[in-house]
Amino acid sequence: MIKNILLGRPFLVVFNLTRRCNSICPMCSIWKTPSKPKDELTLEEIENIFKDLKSYGIKHVFLQGGDPLLRKDILQIIELLIDLGFNPTLITNGLLLDEKIANKIAELKCNVSISLDSLDEKKYKKIRGVDKLPHLLNNIQKCSKIKDKKGMWHITSTISKINYDEVMDLFYFARKNGFKFNAYPYNYSHCHSSAYDEEMSYDDNPTIIIDAFKKLSQLSQKEGLIFDKLIYDESIKYIEGNYCAPCDAMKRSIILTEKGEIAPCLEFNPSANLKEMGIKQALKQLDYSKVKKCYIETPCFYGCTRGSGIIIRTIPEIFLFTLKNPRTITSYIRAYS
Repeated sequence: MIKNILLGRPFLVVFNLTRRCNSICPMCSIWKTPSKPKDELTLEEIENIFKDLKSYGIKHVFLQGGDPLLRKDILQIIELLIDLGFNPTLITNGLLLDEKIANKIAELKCNVSISLDSLDEKKYKKIRGVDKLPHLLNNIQKCSKIKDKKGMWHITSTISKINYDEVMDLFYFARKNGFKFNAYPYNYSHCHSSAYDEEMSYDDNPTIIIDAFKKLSQLSQKEGLIFDKLIYDESIKYIEGNYCAPCDAMKRSIILTEKGEIAPCLEFNPSANLKEMGIKQALKQLDYSKVKKCYIETPCFYGCTRGSGIIIRTIPEIFLFTLKNPRTITSYIRAYS
């Protein structure tokens, strides 16, 4: 992985296991064209592809969708990736994360990110399109009681005009239940995977969202959460329209679809298929100039294409923090090494 970082090659693959979803979020368009199980990669195909990805130096994998828990073989997939030497993070809306499957995942070295955008039932329904907040909160409460989780478990929120006033409530809810907390601003680009929603959009008044992320940044600094602070500070720059850092799509991360195709990021049409060729050959068919044009003309702020690059570009700051706070950094090293 270090070699990939030095050479500017991807070390993270965002694997969209399925386009099937049990939410109908207005900020997303993936659920509108669900995949069929027969068209999704088999366990054998996943193994072959990820062996090739490993040989290329890719270490981390986000498992998402749609919702990855809709795949009946999700536990087998996680176990396979761990056995191959990958560091998986499961990203889910949490609606299927019942006590049984949560306990099984907790036994594996797999990080988990549960999407929770509001503690208010009406707001949750607006953001996620389904009236299932009580069910989700019940699942989260059961997950909170699981002891000795081997991975790092997060609650992640997408902050928009609907829920900007809940950021502190969401942060403390996560902490109360033993979760780390992450937040990203609602954003959209070409709407290949994202979607524009007027109720969520803050284009006409970004100040309210900026203030929300300033609160998170200040709290993170106070709590010694260096990685979170870095992300929130960059989020503020993005919302203010001052974000001009190169996009890390193709340089730090790539998308792998449920069919085995790859793309620079969620907002690009997939092209080369890893069932037919190796990752080295497939990457040669992707055009970074299109990514560059995208981040100049229609910048976005997805965690997969921004988070990894931000961390790498701020290594000196992180190093100094580590010297002063060695204990704080230990949990992150265990989870993501």
